[in-house]
Amino acid sequence: MALLRCPLCHAQLLPDAHGAACARGHTFDRAREGYLNLLPVQHKSSLNPGDDAAMVAARTEFLEAGYYEPLRAALVDTLAPLRAAELLDSGCGDGWYTTALSATAAATAALDISKDAIKRAAKRDRAITWLVARSADIPLMDASVDAIAAIFSPVHVAEAARVLKARGSLVVAAPDEKHLWELRAALYPQVRPHQPHKWQANLAPTFTLLRESRVQFAIDLPDNAAVNALLKMTPYYWRAERQRRAQVEALPGLSTQADFRILHFVREA
Repeated sequence: MALLRCPLCHAQLLPDAHGAACARGHTFDRAREGYLNLLPVQHKSSLNPGDDAAMVAARTEFLEAGYYEPLRAALVDTLAPLRAAELLDSGCGDGWYTTALSATAAATAALDISKDAIKRAAKRDRAITWLVARSADIPLMDASVDAIAAIFSPVHVAEAARVLKARGSLVVAAPDEKHLWELRAALYPQVRPHQPHKWQANLAPTFTLLRESRVQFAIDLPDNAAVNALLKMTPYYWRAERQRRAQVEALPGLSTQADFRILHFVREA
């Protein structure tokens, strides 16, 4: 198990017969799926935070069809040379990326605020430490990981820096300018390019950009089910005007483009 930290008192969590416990008597049971819920009720912003079951199911359906495989392969290529002893996938969702990324590290922990997502993720690989937790309060000990992957998930600079070792790596995947442009054009009267670097200034001076790459490829959705899986896994589904959303939901297919930016940062000593 990873070097876990109690979310209540910040003492180290150690495995016990039921899950994990700290020296101060705080205990956390392991769910039958194999994950630990380290998101205390008093730290929740809602009854069931994060992606709900329907959104998680849509994302699983889309990802399992392989549409984003070029991105996953590029992330593996970025992380593999690091040879991390401990990798954290922060905002791991249903674990589709995590299981591939785990091959680049000796041990892997993964967290997401969505219990529905972690329930699915934990069924993929019992060797991974799956956690319901917040990226703003990572339940890992200080300087305990060599690399963090944040795939379409927010980076809380202080927390990422705290759990990373000196000169540890932060690998971020973000939508680039033209990502899903055709889908968004069908949903919105005006489409604005994504800005993959808009938050980069927040990382300085704690993190330094080492390298970046762009991953672009075409996506051909052959039927209505594939269109709806993509639509319902994105925040666009909730933000679009109802009539435009209904028109997209009825499409028999769609061709669009995937456009991502992978940014590799190093934590300064």
